Amino acid sequence: MSETIYVSDSTPSIETILVIDDDPDILALLEMSLTSDGFNVITANEGPLGLQNAKAEQPDLILLDVMMPQMDGLEVIKRLKDDTDTRAIPVLWLTAKSQTEDKLKGLEFGGDDYITKPFDLREVTARINAVLGRTRPVKYINPLINAMGDSFSEEGVAELGSHLQAAAEIQMKLLPEKPPTYDGFDIATLFRSSTSVSGDFYDFIPLTDTRIGVVLGDVKGHGIPAALLMVMIQTASRLLSNQTDCPATILKGINTLLFQNTDLEQFATMVYGILELDSGRFTYANGGHCPPIHFITDSENSENQNQNEEKFELLETGGMLIGAFDIATFSSDTCQLTQGDVLVLYTDGVTETEGQEPNDFYGEDRLIECFSKYITLSAESLCAVLQKELMEFSGTTQTKDDRAVVVIKRTDPKAT
Repeated sequence: MSETIYVSDSTPSIETILVIDDDPDILALLEMSLTSDGFNVITANEGPLGLQNAKAEQPDLILLDVMMPQMDGLEVIKRLKDDTDTRAIPVLWLTAKSQTEDKLKGLEFGGDDYITKPFDLREVTARINAVLGRTRPVKYINPLINAMGDSFSEEGVAELGSHLQAAAEIQMKLLPEKPPTYDGFDIATLFRSSTSVSGDFYDFIPLTDTRIGVVLGDVKGHGIPAALLMVMIQTASRLLSNQTDCPATILKGINTLLFQNTDLEQFATMVYGILELDSGRFTYANGGHCPPIHFITDSENSENQNQNEEKFELLETGGMLIGAFDIATFSSDTCQLTQGDVLVLYTDGVTETEGQEPNDFYGEDRLIECFSKYITLSAESLCAVLQKELMEFSGTTQTKDDRAVVVIKRTDPKAT
């Protein structure tokens, strides 16, 4: 039996450089060079257009020529620093060797460094990276400063950091530490978070000696807001499980709770099911979520059955998104797990994993092919195979979206 795998990942975004220079050859050269270095490059051939682009695009750094007609670099930087929307953007001067006075004025006006023309492209990249290395933390901490207001201080940030760590630990404790163990069933889970806290979740709710509730869901977005909504949904599902044994009714109750107590743009998708341990019957409702996949085997003819002949069905019966509409309705349905059958519940962080080729995603077909190929493995091994395949497909150990998987395999009770 497996323990859940918890991994927190974050993927850095491409940084944007705005180049403001009236010389088209310099603009073309810098755009070509910096793009090849991995930056997103925006160009402007005059000061007013540069100011407009700076305000609209919020670049990570501005390369600014001093000598330009209509509006020179000194006036541009003065206006940049007078505007609260662009004040924090670092500026690198492009100056001629003889413009010593302009270099000093540029630094006095708020410039971060300067590059002398004619320049070496390697020096340009090195100085950009040096400035970004100093200013990058400011970009990401400014929203924190605004949010904390007067409480922003070294002590306040440290306290907030400890609170975030505590929130992540609390959330992890809310998720089952290990999958439950039952005769006749092999259960495993896989969980990966794109940030310290996650909007994906799963749960196993003991109902009776022979029945358990199985929950898996995905809250819109990432981070703390999604995690808070996840806690609300998990708590509601546990409470409602004690009041009714109808999955559709439980989803309807959760939907009403979220719709009445959260912002209209906050919603979730989820599957709630009841697994009968004595019969293998799984009764479920789906609230706008990825359809669970039931892989069907013929245990009586398994010796003569070709693995490529494995059958499956998508458990699509359900309803609308959770929390988006007050009038949402939900339906319940059942499937029967026999010996050797596998039930897979997953979030879209699996199927929407990006491949190494543009616009290529892992998708439902690859997921079905993966499990069909290795269907005879244990639930834990199936999770490990899927994790390995997703890493190879994406070419990275990082994930841009939260990812949760629950695998339930019906086994021979005598073998457990």
